[in-house]
Amino acid sequence: MRRGRTTRMAALVACALLLGGATRAELRIELQDGRVFVLPFERHEVRRMEFDGVEVDPDGFAPPVRLEPGEESGGEDGNDPVLAAAEPVEAERRRGRILQVGPGKEFALPSQAAAAARDGDTIEIHPGTYRDVAIWRANRLTIRGVGGRPRIDAGGTGAAGKATWVIAGRKVLVENVELTGSRVPDKNGAGIRAEGGDLTLREVLIHGNEIGILSALDFKGELRIERSEFHSNLVPDWEAAGVPPGHNIYIGEAKPFVLIGSWIHGAADGHNVKTRASENRILYNRIEDDPGKASSYLVDIAEGAPTLLLGNLFVESATSPNKVVLSIASEKNAPGAQTVIAWNTIVRPTDGSIAVANRGSGPVRLVNNLIVGPGRLADGGVVVESGLETRSFAFRDPGRGDYRPAPGSPAIDAAVRTRPWRRLRLDPLWQYRHPSNLEPRTPLGRGFDLGAFEAGN
Repeated sequence: MRRGRTTRMAALVACALLLGGATRAELRIELQDGRVFVLPFERHEVRRMEFDGVEVDPDGFAPPVRLEPGEESGGEDGNDPVLAAAEPVEAERRRGRILQVGPGKEFALPSQAAAAARDGDTIEIHPGTYRDVAIWRANRLTIRGVGGRPRIDAGGTGAAGKATWVIAGRKVLVENVELTGSRVPDKNGAGIRAEGGDLTLREVLIHGNEIGILSALDFKGELRIERSEFHSNLVPDWEAAGVPPGHNIYIGEAKPFVLIGSWIHGAADGHNVKTRASENRILYNRIEDDPGKASSYLVDIAEGAPTLLLGNLFVESATSPNKVVLSIASEKNAPGAQTVIAWNTIVRPTDGSIAVANRGSGPVRLVNNLIVGPGRLADGGVVVESGLETRSFAFRDPGRGDYRPAPGSPAIDAAVRTRPWRRLRLDPLWQYRHPSNLEPRTPLGRGFDLGAFEAGN
């Protein structure tokens, strides 16, 4: 919502906006006084959708909303973390020029458009493979692939010796592009180097770099990744070079770092997700080791900042060198920082595996998780409020990626009501849908099932 408005919407807004290939959807508005308004519509009827003056992608979701201080509806019941995670970058974007990149277009290469771009411009990149690197310095840019996903191949180099793309501007949206091939002398060539602030990546594919994304220590504001895929970003000769092995995601700084509806996989020796951000919200993702590859940690909250891990699927390899799925405060202690790990499905492969390792003194809460396989639940200070730990793999078809509880599983209808995290309610209103997407999660029995998925959804 726009800042400074004298009238605020005291409502919870749930928009089912043509998720995936659905042909029917509905706009549902539930007011605090209990009134509910529902507008059904067909896919073909939608020409344009707006929320508070901001255009919404009808094939995506309602723009994420941050309520103003003191404006939270429902007191400590809070709101859905997906909607409350951030104010949309689109809300402060200004209309500018449209710059076209592609064969026969105004610019042959993205780097040429980057050099010409001014604040508020939209850069549309048409399908094709571009052997190119670029530095994007303007603010409030929209950089998107149109008509398909263009492939940007750094070809073993990096802009400014850093990345396929260096994003130096603020309030930038990058959408529907593939970034690969960054190699630099420092052995940390990234698909994206985030150096400005308030960066959103949406439906991007980043692979085959030394690091997938790396944010600078002076990055300001939110770094948000939505419905994207990161895989196989690593430094092949890291041991001989005496450098770290590379990570799919490495957040040096952000407040908050938000990862939603994404597939992060295939790290080798490094981490699938490593973050030093001042706050983390990792929601409804699939984070796993690939066959023949083993990450150090699936998720490393290196400095123990306030963190919410909600509704994720975590699958670790039996050959993981650290044998830890989720690591908290491995490098720095944050005594007052609370970590909540709720509604996740965690697969531990061996007797030596540890689901959660807390090396700090900050509180770590485990709520309504489904933890499957041998090994230990936790190392360090962890409080289990509810959940199920079992050695048997009671899933529908894990070989095909179906990690819903099997019929008759004790996880079904076993979840309990949860306390909020930082005024955000912890009800799992969404669940991950493969690949790199979300779908609404609806309890079909007496209540929610434990873990990241409903058995009947």
